[in-house]
Amino acid sequence: MADITSSTILSENTRQIVMAFQYQYVDTGDESAVKKVDVSTLQANSNGSACTGVKILKCTWVVKGMTVRVLADASPDIIMLNLDEGQSGEVDYVDIGGLPNTKQTGTSPSGDIMFTTTGAGSGDSYQIVLTMAKKY
Repeated sequence: MADITSSTILSENTRQIVMAFQYQYVDTGDESAVKKVDVSTLQANSNGSACTGVKILKCTWVVKGMTVRVLADASPDIIMLNLDEGQSGEVDYVDIGGLPNTKQTGTSPSGDIMFTTTGAGSGDSYQIVLTMAKKY
């Protein structure tokens, strides 16, 4: 049986998107640079311009039994957040304008966000909510 995962858009407009991500280990091991936010599928702005990247404004998480790395897809991927095992919390970057734009981070950035887990085993899980500013 495969691990149980979901990605859900909680709200989206032309300026921001809020997404929730859940993962429950069953028997297939760690996630490795799994695309969680595909900016090419997000709503365009009012001028019809496609979203090319995002800035993480806020992250709320609960991680049980593994580590989750939130990555900006580039060559190589850039670690935006490292969420340690057995931790829960919230970080808010709104006052500083968010973390760097994923489309302007690293070499050959796609603008997408990926997750990698390490140490996943029986009963391990995560719940992560990202609030992101969309960039065009």
